[in-house]
Amino acid sequence: MLKHLALLTPCFALSACSSPPNAMGSDTIGTQRPNVIMIYTDDMNFKDAAVFGGKEVMTPTIDRLANEGARLDRYYVSSPVCTPSRYNLLTGRYASYSSTLLERYPTSEPAFLRWNTHIEEGENTIAEMFQNSGYVTGFVGKYHNFENEAIQLHNELDDDPRDPEVAARIAKNYQDMKSIIQQLTGFDYMESLYYNNLHAMALPAEMQQHNQEWVTQSALEFIDQNHGKPFYLYMATTTPHGPPPVASMKSDPRITPAGFLDQAPQVQASRDSAFIRVKQAGLPESAAVMLWIDDAIQALLDKLEHHDLLDNTMIIFASDHSGKNGGRGKMTNYEGGVNTPAFVWWPKKISPQQVDGLVSSVDIVPTILDATGVSTEQPLDGQSMLPLLTGQTDQLRDDAYLEITYTRGVVTDRWKYIAVRFPSDIRDDARQNPGKYNQEGLTQTTDALAGTLRSRYRAHELHPGYFDFDQLYDLQNDPDERHNLANDPAYADVLAEMKARLKQHVAPLPHAFGEFK
Repeated sequence: MLKHLALLTPCFALSACSSPPNAMGSDTIGTQRPNVIMIYTDDMNFKDAAVFGGKEVMTPTIDRLANEGARLDRYYVSSPVCTPSRYNLLTGRYASYSSTLLERYPTSEPAFLRWNTHIEEGENTIAEMFQNSGYVTGFVGKYHNFENEAIQLHNELDDDPRDPEVAARIAKNYQDMKSIIQQLTGFDYMESLYYNNLHAMALPAEMQQHNQEWVTQSALEFIDQNHGKPFYLYMATTTPHGPPPVASMKSDPRITPAGFLDQAPQVQASRDSAFIRVKQAGLPESAAVMLWIDDAIQALLDKLEHHDLLDNTMIIFASDHSGKNGGRGKMTNYEGGVNTPAFVWWPKKISPQQVDGLVSSVDIVPTILDATGVSTEQPLDGQSMLPLLTGQTDQLRDDAYLEITYTRGVVTDRWKYIAVRFPSDIRDDARQNPGKYNQEGLTQTTDALAGTLRSRYRAHELHPGYFDFDQLYDLQNDPDERHNLANDPAYADVLAEMKARLKQHVAPLPHAFGEFK
């Protein structure tokens, strides 16, 4: 297995590996080149859709598409927090390659990955890969790969958004943000944008509300404008991430980051009807949130059907990371953060199936390029999933690489290895005082949130090995990752193999990481 992995290593660096073969054959290109819609939810976990095991939810459209397509049961997000996860989908690369990290951390030290992996000038996005291919590209919804400092943000929480001067500032912030992001990413169409989490967008408190209909409206407009040519549409929802979406569903539906709309969008089933349907089904009010997203997806399907595009459109659905176990796996390499709901739906091309082969978030871009017959000279870190989804192989990859904060990891069918390696300024202190630093390199007095909880999302409460520098888990017998086997002599050979796997993944990356590079 390691020999096979070694053969793959050059693909991390050579552009020759980034032009995937067209696994579907010549019928995917030409006059009927497929459309692709990428739907990316925010903080969704397996209990948020019935098809993935949710009990108190109503997600009929998501369930149908997942059941009719390929459900990816071992889909892993390489970097399980908003920004680096989105970097994977926009570039097809590991977040470690972000220019921001190269600017902030010397390559002789480990890079710290969190909300700092932005898209900068010169980074190549999937939209730019599609340029000159005959495809038109669109982006709607949440971005979150943006430096707030790039625009002047000067609204206060207690500002009145109805005041003309405040409204003008909100509108200017939005237009400046949109212009910069469109220039950085290269998307042809970009509307209904949230450039960050709501609390970080310098909006008055009243304006910090989700508005799925506003996002849906732009997605439908994009399809209407471009139904006569092949297109790629990226729709990133802001939910079920906070602030509490139920409160947003009860707020003024004209609220957007660009200011108050003149009229609320009427593009999908109403919010009131969502509350009524979940109540009639005997479900809690909170179930309306995923139904809100589900209704948006149904509106997309209705629009595709209207333009006779259903059979020629591939839909990929995934979450930016999991919110499993109350979100306590978020921003860690534990299963509760990295293993997320995902499926691929493509009528007449992909048969209904449950796929248990390993898949990574960096495989999304190669898959889209493969399906559309588009090649690129840009380096990519993943592989097209189409051979796996069309039965040409039952195993796409031997392992999947994971990276977040000061941790790096690798997961195979059965095993997971996580390494925690700190930068030189705290390395010796951390070794001499085990448990003093969490995986972000913070002490209990460095950060208020970390100080209260020991780890930002309380992962240490579920994983006794959280503070260990080397962690080995048997996912087959210990799926909750509660028993660290790294120091058990009986597993020394497994540990050595997993370390060797991790070393091969880390080797091409820009920054050092302990003994692995």
